[in-house]
Amino acid sequence: MTRPLPDVPVVDAHVHFFSPDFIAAYAALGKAQFPPDDAIGGLLRLMGWDMDFTDPVALATRWIREMDERQISRMMLVTSWLWDEESTARAVQTYPDRLSGYAMINPTQDIAETRIRRAVNELGLKGVTLFPAMHGFHVDAPEVYPVHEAIAQAKIPTFVHFGLLKIGIRDKLGLVSKFDLRLSNPLDLLPVAKDFPDTTFIIPHFGCGYFHEMLMVAAQCPNVCVDTSSSNSWIDLMPYSLTLKEVYKKTLAVLGPDRILFGSDSTAFPKGWRQEVFEAQAAILQDLGVSKEDLENIFGGNAIRIFKLAG
Repeated sequence: MTRPLPDVPVVDAHVHFFSPDFIAAYAALGKAQFPPDDAIGGLLRLMGWDMDFTDPVALATRWIREMDERQISRMMLVTSWLWDEESTARAVQTYPDRLSGYAMINPTQDIAETRIRRAVNELGLKGVTLFPAMHGFHVDAPEVYPVHEAIAQAKIPTFVHFGLLKIGIRDKLGLVSKFDLRLSNPLDLLPVAKDFPDTTFIIPHFGCGYFHEMLMVAAQCPNVCVDTSSSNSWIDLMPYSLTLKEVYKKTLAVLGPDRILFGSDSTAFPKGWRQEVFEAQAAILQDLGVSKEDLENIFGGNAIRIFKLAG
């Protein structure tokens, strides 16, 4: 399959890993609307998904086939259910040269620091994801600092989801998502990023609606990066006219090309990898006249450096 930028190796820094435990958990949450003896099948039919959800290794193998077809060098898998990092680790351990992963951590739980150490030292994962609005904490709260310290000791990046938070499977199931967006402002990251200058913090989706705030934090903290994942439909909610090209132009001006990581926000099959996201962003960067070296960094080199991956 041909694609834009054929000579630029691609490392996708943001792909969700919908493991068997993830599917089973949501099938249980929506069980009232599914046949009692086939809740998982009912969920798959509702979502229009065609995947083998019996084994995380089988799902990883499906992603490897997709990567080969789409010419993707590596992927960072985002653990998509709390404490499901073992599923992600099984995928990574099966294909260590192609897959790496994040552990999802809830800092409000007492075992958070232990889970971080285990995820890194025993499971071999490369980063931690935090979701303040989902799990109900301010990222700069004193009680969260032990988690930041554990991450700093592990010498891994921290992915922090700020801004709008929508989970498609929850919406499809009609589940009420009580995500508190008052906890979701990137400005909360400012003191943390300054207190932990050796930790790289990654804000996905350009701040997902808090674009200005993301830029202000990143302008003051050189250890703050962004990922470009998804179609970035948050742009439609802005109170002023904005395009993805303008987002990229301003981000390049403030952060530079070395702090931008390409991500697709891909999730499930049969959709697979979101080729259209890659093509749109590649076209924008080429139109902006970004050099080949900088394209290589944005679409892979930065992720390799930040996550200490084999090139």
